[in-house]
Amino acid sequence: MARAQATQATELSASTERQSDQAFEQIKRGIILCRLAPGTRFSEAELSAMLGLGRAATRAALTRLGDTGLIQPIPRHGYVVTPITMASIRELFELRLILEPAAAALATGKVDIARLRAINSAPQQAVSESEQLAFVDSNRAFHRTIAAATGNRRLFALLEDIGDEMQRLVHLGLFGGASKEVERRAADRQHEDLIAALASGHPEAAREAARRHVEHARGLAIEALMNADWPVSIG
Repeated sequence: MARAQATQATELSASTERQSDQAFEQIKRGIILCRLAPGTRFSEAELSAMLGLGRAATRAALTRLGDTGLIQPIPRHGYVVTPITMASIRELFELRLILEPAAAALATGKVDIARLRAINSAPQQAVSESEQLAFVDSNRAFHRTIAAATGNRRLFALLEDIGDEMQRLVHLGLFGGASKEVERRAADRQHEDLIAALASGHPEAAREAARRHVEHARGLAIEALMNADWPVSIG
């Protein structure tokens, strides 16, 4: 009897964990695509009903999402999708401009160039939501591979810490609002330039290629935010 109860409890826990993973991915997808627009407020009960999942699984997913910085809890009032503001864009890209050129320089001569080229094959001309999300995921994997190749665990952790927030800005900049295919192709060329610089064995060339790429991405994010169809705060 005790064994049967333990088995049932284990199966229930595993089911809740699966539902939590499912809820996490669904909510994160909605936030990255801005279907859950920045600044949107919601309750645990509302999301649970919308997703058709148990409250426990939804609660666990929201806790994980809070750790990513994509949502923020409001005591006794539920949650809010973290707003995108001009100030938050400035802060995130200032951090990227400090970290990513340094990471590129450190990764020169260490990173797997063939792997980078394989990751970079995701189409910039992605049309469907699933294609766009696949590109956003591959973009993160691209930069994660460079960061990991530095061998600096603290640097990698700092870049990982802003990774989820950057996925939303990457999607917004490349696919949101009035984004243009020419800009997506420019971003793709910059990845190729960065790969070439990393393959050249010259750290300063890689540093400069990374800097140009981050600055281009910042411009796209700012332009997309200025054309967003939700209220935008400067601060």
